[in-house]
Amino acid sequence: MPHIVIEYTDNLAEQPDFRQLFAALHAALVETGDVAEIDIKSRAIKLTDWYVGDGNASHAFVHLKLYLINRRTVAFKRRALAALQPVVAAHFPRTLAERQCQLCFETIDIDGDTYAKIVSPQN
Repeated sequence: MPHIVIEYTDNLAEQPDFRQLFAALHAALVETGDVAEIDIKSRAIKLTDWYVGDGNASHAFVHLKLYLINRRTVAFKRRALAALQPVVAAHFPRTLAERQCQLCFETIDIDGDTYAKIVSPQN
């Protein structure tokens, strides 16, 4: 924990290097404090079935969901999203210039009482 999930439309003007984007997002999140880099897990999901507004083909979006254990404060969540927004924007300059693109960000609480994980033993 935390988890970063990026959903994006299949009509972006560029195909970002997601490994590079994830590395930058992880670094930004660690800088907010109280997050261990080893605990951050990220993935991207390309959307082929989507519809924005009036359905114009020039519409596009990138939606970042930041999943956090529900013990995080609202102040931390705001700080985290504020740190992640410019990182995402920097990776989609052509899309922002050439499409009617929306970059969206949200936090989602995960119930810490019912979240579990198994970690490999350290060799």
